Amino acid sequence: MSFLYLFDAIEFDAAGEVSASKSVSLEQARSNYLYLVSKYNQMFLKEENQEVPAFFKEELGAVLVEVEKGGDFDKAEKKVLANCVVRVQKMASNAQSRRQFVAALNAQIVLDDKKIVDKIGVAENRLHKEYLFTKLAAQVFESVVIASAKEGAMADKKSKSAIFKDIIKYNSLIASASMVKSAEAGVQTSKSA
Repeated sequence: MSFLYLFDAIEFDAAGEVSASKSVSLEQARSNYLYLVSKYNQMFLKEENQEVPAFFKEELGAVLVEVEKGGDFDKAEKKVLANCVVRVQKMASNAQSRRQFVAALNAQIVLDDKKIVDKIGVAENRLHKEYLFTKLAAQVFESVVIASAKEGAMADKKSKSAIFKDIIKYNSLIASASMVKSAEAGVQTSKSA
């Protein structure tokens, strides 16, 4: 199964379903999972030049809080997915588990961060490109660890958003490095494919 590292914000059990982690309860992990799905959706919206639906700006926070309080997770997931782009909805319906769904989302991410594209663009060969992806992933990893360690980081909307975007970026960089290493076509950046 595809590599995913979710910085202890979400954990998956052996069946690929959301479970508690060392530092978050099952309810918090479920809320974080739904938030992660919304962040992937946001990246697809950006890629497709679409506006973020009002649901994500006005209702998502209340849905996440309800899940954290033990509310109906399946119902909340259906509500979040109903507001996602069709591409995300199809991946969800085709996945056999929630982990597989997140892995499928991650495999579709196109890194369009100008700094990443510029750094990868100077690669001299495949090995150098793999090294650059890995180096950038390490920098993002450190950034997430530092940001997550700050007290109240997950309670602050702006910090939480940045952390989850970096989690996605990290996993995408690792996936891209892996593709380069195995010499598969279609490395996931907008300019370096």
